[in-house]
Amino acid sequence: MFNLSTVDTIVWDFDGVLNRNFVDGRFLWQEGFEDEFGHSIETFSDMIFNDKFNDILIGEMNLMDAVSDWAGTVGYQGDLRNVLEFWFQADYNLDAKVLGMLAASKRSNLRNVLGTNNEAMRTQFIAEDLGFADRMDRIFASGLMGVAKPDEGFFDMVSDELSVEPDEMLLIDDSQDNCEAAEACGWQVHWFDGEDYDALEEKLEEVGAQEG
Repeated sequence: MFNLSTVDTIVWDFDGVLNRNFVDGRFLWQEGFEDEFGHSIETFSDMIFNDKFNDILIGEMNLMDAVSDWAGTVGYQGDLRNVLEFWFQADYNLDAKVLGMLAASKRSNLRNVLGTNNEAMRTQFIAEDLGFADRMDRIFASGLMGVAKPDEGFFDMVSDELSVEPDEMLLIDDSQDNCEAAEACGWQVHWFDGEDYDALEEKLEEVGAQEG
């Protein structure tokens, strides 16, 4: 089919689109945390995911330092690397349907990149351990960029780095705030609610990333 789409690059969000790690109101890695480490998951979450977490996401604060503060507060004596390893290993549930769409998109003439709010260590895990360095043409992560979605600087930096006009970028994201911000920057967007695979596939067909 002749494609009239202007899209050059598809930017895929990770958590919520490619990775379905939030199930029944709880992150997968939170299950089993207390059995593994003998400390409250609520306390850990409160100490990590607070008003300073954005500093972690944009690389201004090291995640290991935050985990170290938690360990000192609760008296955890173990290797902090084990905590992060448990977290990262238990926090992925890759969506086979969406990965199939990504694979089809890679067979098209479109560029496919990852655009994620993640700090440097989890980004490395995603890139190397989960293989997204090979699945994607580029990886853009807030912890390496110094700016996070929905800040317009995130979207400007991606399009500038790729030398692509904003209206030739397509963001696929599960956050409406991120989609609205990208759209305000001139991007095309598709909000994926985690359930409507048909609408996502239809959008990808529209831009020439899937066979109709």
